[in-house]
Amino acid sequence: MSAEIFERYEAELAKHREAFAADEAVNLLTSPSCDEQLLVRWKLRYSVHGVAMTAPVESWIAGAGERVEQLGNEALGKALKAHSRAEAGHDRMMVADARAIAARLNEETPGTVDVEALLAEPPLASTVPYVELHERVIAGPNPQAQLAIEYEIEQLSVTMGPPLLSNCERVFGKDSRFYSFLAEHVELDAGHTAFNRRQLQRVLADSPEALATMVEAGRTALACYAAFMAECLRLAQDDLGKVPVSA
Repeated sequence: MSAEIFERYEAELAKHREAFAADEAVNLLTSPSCDEQLLVRWKLRYSVHGVAMTAPVESWIAGAGERVEQLGNEALGKALKAHSRAEAGHDRMMVADARAIAARLNEETPGTVDVEALLAEPPLASTVPYVELHERVIAGPNPQAQLAIEYEIEQLSVTMGPPLLSNCERVFGKDSRFYSFLAEHVELDAGHTAFNRRQLQRVLADSPEALATMVEAGRTALACYAAFMAECLRLAQDDLGKVPVSA
């Protein structure tokens, strides 16, 4: 029964993972023919605006661990709190990536990007539902559904990450200071995904009634992330449209 309930989760999420992979923005950004200038501008926007989605991750996972412990699952709570420490400081990698990309653009055309002004901008509209999802799950009756969110998002580093990393290497070269966040997550998130899978399997085996909640959390996380990638792409396209033809 334990294997069957997890297979049901996987079957439900398969269509949502396929929808994510088929998203127009995701397809464009992971294509080997993605325009170089567009990728640079998208990577700048992704790094700048991703800070709002990345900075709270450690506290989200730790908070879910605290709530799970309060509800009686001490083992899972401790595992989540220990796992949360692996997410510390990843937002600083995004900031460093953004500053490196901005410096490169400003070397090519002085005054092109005010990265500090971009970093000071309020969160994008597409990040708000993503933040609210985490907060709603952690405060709700099934905080263990944080596992489904992390499982789906970290799994993207395993599926979408490699072709996107290949594009970054094509455009920026092997100097990963322009894409350190992506490079590290492609390397490490296979292990994080395995952790989340094991924990998710155990939770569903013990509480099969949580299946619908897990499915909804995972589905929503993927939809939010696709919307974020698409909004960053639209901003990148707008940025390129403002570049003088002679530049």
